[in-house]
Amino acid sequence: MMEVSRYYTFGKKILINLITGGMGLVYIVVSSALMKFYTDVVGLTPAAYGVVFLIFSIWNGINDPILGYWADRRPFRPGKGKYAPLIRWAIPVIGVMMFSVFIASPGWNDIFTAVYLLVLLVAYEGFKALLDVSFTAFKINTFLSMKERTQVQVIGTYMSMIPVFLGGMIPVWFLTGEFSRFTIVAIFSGAVAFGLIIAGVGSRYVKEDPVFYEHMEMAQGGRDFVQLFLSLVRNKSFLIFISALILINTATGNYFVGYLYYMDNVLLVEGLKATVPDVLTGVAQMLTLPLIVMAVKKYGSKNVYATGMLIAVAGHAVLSLPINYWIAAATYIVILIGYGFSSALLSPLQGLVIDDIELKTGKRQPGTISGMMSVFMTIAASIQPLILSALLTAAGYAGSVKQQTPEVVRAIRLGTGIIPALILLTGILIFYTLPINHKRELEIQKAMESIHAVKQEETAPAE
Repeated sequence: MMEVSRYYTFGKKILINLITGGMGLVYIVVSSALMKFYTDVVGLTPAAYGVVFLIFSIWNGINDPILGYWADRRPFRPGKGKYAPLIRWAIPVIGVMMFSVFIASPGWNDIFTAVYLLVLLVAYEGFKALLDVSFTAFKINTFLSMKERTQVQVIGTYMSMIPVFLGGMIPVWFLTGEFSRFTIVAIFSGAVAFGLIIAGVGSRYVKEDPVFYEHMEMAQGGRDFVQLFLSLVRNKSFLIFISALILINTATGNYFVGYLYYMDNVLLVEGLKATVPDVLTGVAQMLTLPLIVMAVKKYGSKNVYATGMLIAVAGHAVLSLPINYWIAAATYIVILIGYGFSSALLSPLQGLVIDDIELKTGKRQPGTISGMMSVFMTIAASIQPLILSALLTAAGYAGSVKQQTPEVVRAIRLGTGIIPALILLTGILIFYTLPINHKRELEIQKAMESIHAVKQEETAPAE
């Protein structure tokens, strides 16, 4: 039996988080660059892109729990694992989908371009969901204490900073300047390839404990699945967690889409000047993350998360005002410091809710439950581009020009400022009612460690 606690040294925790960093680079290219690439380079109208994203969002609501349930039901295969093969298979397929996305030509008509993009996004999202639910389930099952989960998540945040910085800098640099379509496609394709290579290396270090999976109870059929779903509906922690995250992810899920329009069409900056705020936000987050870990130990993850996200609310509200470039740069730093709390704590909190559900139902299905959570969070993250595209369309946005009308500028300020601020604030207030305070968090952690330690001790071979 592999002793996971000994295998996962600090160095190995860094290596598995290459998956987080590499795929983070790929994901941010999709979330931050795709809308502006298709509206400004390919020539797709904002309205058509909005329709594609809406259909894409509906598909997101179907595939995550199905794929999570399928991943949970797969047997552990000696020498291969349970979730590890799914992680390794998904990475190259995502690459194929992404490379194909950038082949779209300005010569295609809107309908063909929209259908082409939709087909690729549907395939991309399917394998992205499979990778995400599998990697999340693996981490939740491998690291049972909140201390380790938070540590692994913080390491992942650090590991993703450079790739995600590159993923954020590239669209700002190349979509706000004057570059040929060939150059833009080559740069984006190179960024995707780099991210896939990093993630592929990290996937080789994913190891799972076979004894843990031999004794993990889960829903095995339709009836069990329905019972699990009904138990979730009756679980107060799950309902509050999901309700809050729907609103929080609506406000924060695709902030970088608005950032591009804000820099390009409100502040009228490009290139290096447009990337400065993005660079400084990374530095600010690196300085903040260790403080988050210390605060969680003292005050509990719920309190720290809710308080930290209030920082982002204040930042978004300021963006609605007629501010200059330097104030906007400082404001984005403030917003991303707030988002840093979510980067560090959202995944451990999700694991904590899954632990709470296991204690009440006797079933442990991290992939299925993560998939259900992902449905709501992914759909919510898709709402912000829809809101922004609706505002841009109503205001008369023209992708061929940099300096827009006052109506368009006002629409961008609203779509990146007061609207997400109010949505985020509402989500935080709901989240603060989560019935897992610091004391309960420690009780859940102790119970889970005891349950799974007993199972492993009972089945471990004699020395």
